Amino acid sequence: MVSGHFMRSLLMLMLMSCAAYACGASRHVAPRDPSAQDRGEGDSARPYRTLAYAMQHLQPGDTLKIHAGIYREALILPQRAWSIDKPTTIVGDSVNDVIILGTDVVTGWIAQGDNLFIKRSWPQEPQEVVFDGKPLKQIGGTIFDGYPERTGHALAGLHVSQGGIWPTRTDGDRDHLPPGSFFYDAARRELLIKTDRPVLPGRAVEVSTRPYLVLGRHADGITIANLRFRYANTSTSSRQGAITLAGNDNTLRNLVIEDMDGAGIEIDGDNNEIAHCTITRSGYLGIKARGKHNRIIGNRVSYNNTRGFNKWWEAGGMKFIGNGGLHDSIVADNIVDHNHGDGIWFDWGNDANRVERNIAAYNEGFGIHYEASTRATIVDNRAFANRQRGIYLLQSRDSVVAHNLVVANGLEGIAIVDEKREDPEGKLNLRPYNNVVRANLIAWNKKSALILPGVQYHNLSDANLFLQDQDSPYFSMGWPKFGEDRKTFARWRRQEAQDRLSAAVSAPMDPEIKLALAREELRPDWSRLKRFQAMLTVPEQKPDKVDSEGVVHPEKVGPR
Repeated sequence: MVSGHFMRSLLMLMLMSCAAYACGASRHVAPRDPSAQDRGEGDSARPYRTLAYAMQHLQPGDTLKIHAGIYREALILPQRAWSIDKPTTIVGDSVNDVIILGTDVVTGWIAQGDNLFIKRSWPQEPQEVVFDGKPLKQIGGTIFDGYPERTGHALAGLHVSQGGIWPTRTDGDRDHLPPGSFFYDAARRELLIKTDRPVLPGRAVEVSTRPYLVLGRHADGITIANLRFRYANTSTSSRQGAITLAGNDNTLRNLVIEDMDGAGIEIDGDNNEIAHCTITRSGYLGIKARGKHNRIIGNRVSYNNTRGFNKWWEAGGMKFIGNGGLHDSIVADNIVDHNHGDGIWFDWGNDANRVERNIAAYNEGFGIHYEASTRATIVDNRAFANRQRGIYLLQSRDSVVAHNLVVANGLEGIAIVDEKREDPEGKLNLRPYNNVVRANLIAWNKKSALILPGVQYHNLSDANLFLQDQDSPYFSMGWPKFGEDRKTFARWRRQEAQDRLSAAVSAPMDPEIKLALAREELRPDWSRLKRFQAMLTVPEQKPDKVDSEGVVHPEKVGPR
């Protein structure tokens, strides 16, 4: 039996704990509840009806529970003294039951014949229009406050020879709309849609109207979890994410973010976490982040850059850039696949980050790209079947690339290079000094297995295993310009004193692995490669089983 003294002590501890952490109110939003009303305290008996009202009344330390429903609203954090000492939580019933949409259903279309419809007096350019559940193709259009039509736009001079930052933009006008498209006439403030069937009752037209679905500035100690977000209108004026939090000690957990017009998530600050979220089919980028001691862990980031932005600009799965970049942070256990650009990209001024245990696969660009940055630890990742390089360090220094599996990429397996760029402000040393490539399995990449930037930069490669279905993998110091610049394994070891404890094995790709990659599986049976590990010591122990280029031929070694 529990004594009264014990219960009084426990109650006192609870009160002291609440005082220390400023326990707030428990608030609810449940529009399906017949008792829902936008007044009062929003308790479970009389929940709020709308997110807008709930957010206006949310206070630091509160917990807001969002119950099942479809919400055509946004979570805009008001100006408050948000604090890690008063953690605030916004949580949904479940990621499948709470859906927050950036579109509104629009009626009142005026038929023009031939399935062309007009909505007049439309105030702002939309980036997404959905008819009968399917997105319409945008014709023309401007982004980021007027690109590409505004004269003198800040982005106008970028990648001009490649069609600019948005090379797949479809030119056109109101008089030449193909079926399944939309066009915004800014001069007349008219929105036109050309459908493949009439707009009838029951066939909804949804138009993106909300620039943000989550927005918090100077927001600290905020946790947002268990919600699904779809569609936004961010890129009309902003390059930020549809889900944007600027502040410290914030957490985004178990969210689904899909079909955004621009970027999915953006965090800016320190000690933030993005964990176990799904970010898919964003317009140009899945995740953006900057700050110190951040954690990006266990997310699925796939099929982003649906609008065809230039991958050399800012497009794909994740990118970390600007205002000092990402520092002392961890990017781990993520699956980053099928993005129309790079998978994981650090660009300019990032420092001391750990990139580990990620799968970067089937991306159109590089699997893992660490550019103009320092002191990365890139370990235990699987970078395979990317259209370009598996792991790419451009102008980066003092980094370790170890224990990675780098297989069947469209260009080089691992490349560390110097393109002689300079920091115009003179703050960054962009020479790729003192990188280490060690204990990686590098197999069946289309071009060279490994590129190092040059002997003057003191990079080291060793204890790696190279598999190739030709006589020898190839290597080079700096970009190979002519055939003779590419060295065979034996010449690489002899002339460059690299990979002295590494091994190269001539072996065709295992048929089951080949089939798995053709099927674009995310977790092929890599255990089938373990039999090659035993050959690492063969060149030293059994030189008669190695050809003149230092390549081991398994058929000469015999069964094991």
